[in-house]
Amino acid sequence: MEGEEDEFERFWRRMREMERRLMRFIEEEEARVLKEFEETRKSLMPSWSYEGFLRPLSTVRDEGDEYVIYVDMPEMDRGSLEVKFRDNLIFIRAKLKRTHRFSDWSGRGGETEFREYKDVIRLPIKVDPRLVSVKCRKGVIEIRIKKPGHQG
Repeated sequence: MEGEEDEFERFWRRMREMERRLMRFIEEEEARVLKEFEETRKSLMPSWSYEGFLRPLSTVRDEGDEYVIYVDMPEMDRGSLEVKFRDNLIFIRAKLKRTHRFSDWSGRGGETEFREYKDVIRLPIKVDPRLVSVKCRKGVIEIRIKKPGHQG
């Protein structure tokens, strides 16, 4: 009977280990699929709006203990820069130093004026504003967000 119990325990240990591995795999795959979906969604979004704003180019890098986000905003009025956080979202907005225009490419006439940058960046974690640093250099915004538990 004792040998059967040991075998039974070994069986359940193996089952728990398999379950743990499966859950880790599912979590990793879910994160990969969500990241790929977000990248695809963002690439399909228009980079400008008839409402007068441009969506700046941005990239999010996972550096292990922190996320580093670069946002390219040439000709931005630095004094108007707003970076706000809510849950896992970063809201970025800044006025342009001057209005930019281009004619409607569809051939229907008209002209669109751009006066500001606006974007929302989604992260896989909830942002704690106390763990954030924002720097601006030559029109590129660098946002560093420490991951929870890596405050150092």
